[in-house]
Amino acid sequence: MLKWSALALAAMLVFGVVFALLPSAPSVRGSGVSLEEVKLRLYPAQDPGAEWRFAAQQIKVDPEKGETALDQLGRGERWVTGPRDQLHLDMTIKAQSLIIDNQDNLHARKAELYTLADCSTFTLSSSDQQQVIINQQGGYSAPRGRIRSPIYNGAFRNITANFDFSNFQAEQDVGAALDASPPTTCVNGQIQNR
Repeated sequence: MLKWSALALAAMLVFGVVFALLPSAPSVRGSGVSLEEVKLRLYPAQDPGAEWRFAAQQIKVDPEKGETALDQLGRGERWVTGPRDQLHLDMTIKAQSLIIDNQDNLHARKAELYTLADCSTFTLSSSDQQQVIINQQGGYSAPRGRIRSPIYNGAFRNITANFDFSNFQAEQDVGAALDASPPTTCVNGQIQNR
């Protein structure tokens, strides 16, 4: 009996050494998933009251990079929990392509955001060194941007802002215009004449 146990142990050791010396499979470049004509919902852990909804012609998931690329994005929407725990549309986003990183942050070369609360269109642009980033915990950052709303029209550099724009920081370009009594107003996310 002891003889068979010793032989079984020796056989297991030989198999262990052989398997340890076998070359491992190389990482497959371009591994992941590619889907076409997809709707995607994102529930960011850093912003639990928000839900992002996207529709894209193509979505590519790269597990090695921890990224999801949305190409030919139709329109994205940010929904937030409001009074009585009901979701309501807070903002829309338009971009040709968008990357969602492993922290659920959004990256783009250019993005157009529309906030329904004040009917503002915020066009953000990247530079060679910095992309447009929508950080789920903090808000937006971009090298350049332009705001158009019923009361304001202007361009900015080095932008950082939280989602409700209550902490907007940037360098203002020359030529910005503030209209103290505009002919239009924002009502339920739509611009209307006064």
